[in-house]
Amino acid sequence: MAGFEIQRVESKFFDLDDIIAKSDSTSCTFEIGDLNPDFFQEMLGVSKPTQNADGYGVDAPYWLLESVRSSFSIQLPKAYSVNMQNVLNADSKKLNLSGLQQHFYGNGMQLCRLMKGENPDGALSLARCLVSTLTQRLGEIVSTATHLQSKGEKFDSLETKVFLEGKRCKEDIDTWLRQDNKCSSKKRKRLSL
Repeated sequence: MAGFEIQRVESKFFDLDDIIAKSDSTSCTFEIGDLNPDFFQEMLGVSKPTQNADGYGVDAPYWLLESVRSSFSIQLPKAYSVNMQNVLNADSKKLNLSGLQQHFYGNGMQLCRLMKGENPDGALSLARCLVSTLTQRLGEIVSTATHLQSKGEKFDSLETKVFLEGKRCKEDIDTWLRQDNKCSSKKRKRLSL
């Protein structure tokens, strides 16, 4: 087609869960000299940021923070606080991640990317917590999916995807085994005649 160019986009460009996760907001503080305080009201339709000794405090969506070239500091949401990271690292199996944060892993990865320049140790600690949480919970997710139980209410969006994919794979294997058994029994009947 004339006039159209192929554009390369990142792998998650069309991922609706990623788009929704990036639209969630987090509290952050911008340095006073970096941005005009009217920027947030004009761009996002949100109220003007509050001014404190550190700068302008505002709740901004992750997608905006990825594109802003000004320096800012992030206040971790409760779901990712240092205390919650300690709880998750100790035993995350019983926690309701969906109630804590619907897109727990997606938003956590966004926070890691946003924090790595300003607070690399905090970003690394959060990344390790995300891996530890998923590792602890993965066995139960797969077990629930393979035993064809209903989806747990405590799964976040990524865990729900893993559950649904595991359930689909289990159903495909069961269907294939039933078909293979039917073929084997037909062959036996023909041989016995």
